[in-house]
Amino acid sequence: MSKKQVNCMRCSKIANENDKFCIDCGAPLQNRCSDEPGLLKKGCTFLNVQNAAFCAKCGEPTLFQLHGLITPIYDNANKPLLSKITNFHKF
Repeated sequence: MSKKQVNCMRCSKIANENDKFCIDCGAPLQNRCSDEPGLLKKGCTFLNVQNAAFCAKCGEPTLFQLHGLITPIYDNANKPLLSKITNFHKF
């Protein structure tokens, strides 16, 4: 049984089943979490649904959002509430 056909979100090119990025425009083909593993952190790399702007597992931006393929619904999504307060004073 073959895998589901994947089309690029940016240019609609049909991709090979093992491709991670589009060979024509460079866009990611899977909407993974952008939190990559590193020396000091485990990372997430959760595979999200195609229309997810933020990771369903950890809340970090997805690759589709970082590459401009989708935009968050809310302008201040995933930002601390204090960043919305303009007259915040320390006492």
